[in-house]
Amino acid sequence: MATLLRAFALVVAGALAGLAFNAVRKERVSLALVQESTQCEGAAAAVLIDPRETASMCSRADVVIADTRPESRFAEGHVAGALHLPCDARGEVASSAMARLDGARTIVVYGERTEDARPVAETLLRRRPGADVRVLDGGFEAWSRAGLACASGACNGDCAGKP
Repeated sequence: MATLLRAFALVVAGALAGLAFNAVRKERVSLALVQESTQCEGAAAAVLIDPRETASMCSRADVVIADTRPESRFAEGHVAGALHLPCDARGEVASSAMARLDGARTIVVYGERTEDARPVAETLLRRRPGADVRVLDGGFEAWSRAGLACASGACNGDCAGKP
């Protein structure tokens, strides 16, 4: 029993000494568990852009328009040429969508309404520092009301942000 107590005391003393040493080092080792956010949250603010101004930018090679709505809503109708990038995208879907954003100087994100797209826009601002990320003012509802170009059906692989 005494041997077990001594072993336990040595383990505790070693752990405490390690923690103390880590606390005084310049290059500390973080002891917090790091978990990548699975939700689109952030503090950065994206600029709003008018649907007609967005439409005038569609032909530019450095502009990508991203639809953040669920797959079923995207299939019902979306901005012509929009990339499907839902907030809950994960794994290969998210990686593929993010790869399509390479080379984009301006990314216009939209949801059904303005506020629906903000979480994705904020995530993009964090992940792509310096990118010009904008939120379509009024979302897809405003785009539709303005009578601007729409498409329907699932993205067939060539949706890269251009009509």
